[in-house]
Amino acid sequence: MEYLTIKKSNTRDTATLAGLGMLAYRIFPDSECINIQLLSGAQEESTIPFKDGERFRLRNSELCLIIVD
Repeated sequence: MEYLTIKKSNTRDTATLAGLGMLAYRIFPDSECINIQLLSGAQEESTIPFKDGERFRLRNSELCLIIVD
């Protein structure tokens, strides 16, 4: 499992994960969800609850969302 660490204050940003490459995310505070889009290779995206410890899958990899202040 890989961990995606996101700062609460950054509503839009990018990150790089060793197993998946670069991704972009956007936090939607109104609906309390986050959209995560994988940018490398065939693009893939997922919208999940914006909740610490939320687990989800992208390109057959399990990820865990870690939210920091």
